Amino acid sequence: MNSRSTTQKKRENDVFSRSCQVIGLIGMLSFALGQAGQASSDSGADQGGDVPLSRVSLCDWQYDYNFFTGKKAEKGESSVPCDTAFDRNVASGPGTDHAPIPPKNEKSLFEAELYSIVSGYPIEAMVPVIAEYDRDIAGLIVGIAKKESNWGKRVPRTDEGDDCFNYWGYKGAGVRGTAMGHGCFGDPAEAVHTIGNRLQELVALRKTSEPANMTIWKCGSSCATHSPESVRKWIADVDLYFRQIAQR
Repeated sequence: MNSRSTTQKKRENDVFSRSCQVIGLIGMLSFALGQAGQASSDSGADQGGDVPLSRVSLCDWQYDYNFFTGKKAEKGESSVPCDTAFDRNVASGPGTDHAPIPPKNEKSLFEAELYSIVSGYPIEAMVPVIAEYDRDIAGLIVGIAKKESNWGKRVPRTDEGDDCFNYWGYKGAGVRGTAMGHGCFGDPAEAVHTIGNRLQELVALRKTSEPANMTIWKCGSSCATHSPESVRKWIADVDLYFRQIAQR
């Protein structure tokens, strides 16, 4: 008698559980069809056709179904039609309910920050190369270029009038030698790498990137022949942009 009662009770529980599953599935299906109908009414009239459920919506519905019923994926079968972020981006776009997520990385964000500072000046073309350096070096590159050339608006040029891409008053020779007493670089990348690498050496030597310790760039080996006021002004002007970049 007890065994029969237990069996009967188990059957009743199974029937109740399956009934709940059926009710839940009917509810989800009704919601999905309602979403499709809404999409059709919103855009079908304009486009002259039916609007099917997006692939992402189907993915979400399949996931809910599997979760609710406890369905496990068979061997070699995915439990969700698109279960990776990549698939969801592929499924996005016009007619879907998910927009693609553009890739972002630290360098691209840093480039955008630099562009916002130097926009409209010739040095703008050098931003991708400047962004290869850390913030301290990049801050010095930008700060010194502002002081020495107004970011490329006062520069040495070849006899033919071509830009030497020397925005830092650097006197060492570039691949095109020298022009007007300063180095003449072959392209923006050579210019930035020459300056950036030299600044890295100075920072390592002095164990600081503070503009106050970089006056060798203005004075050479000694500032004795420069007025204290001009030295202070150089430091202050370079420091202004150095702080904007290095301390963020």
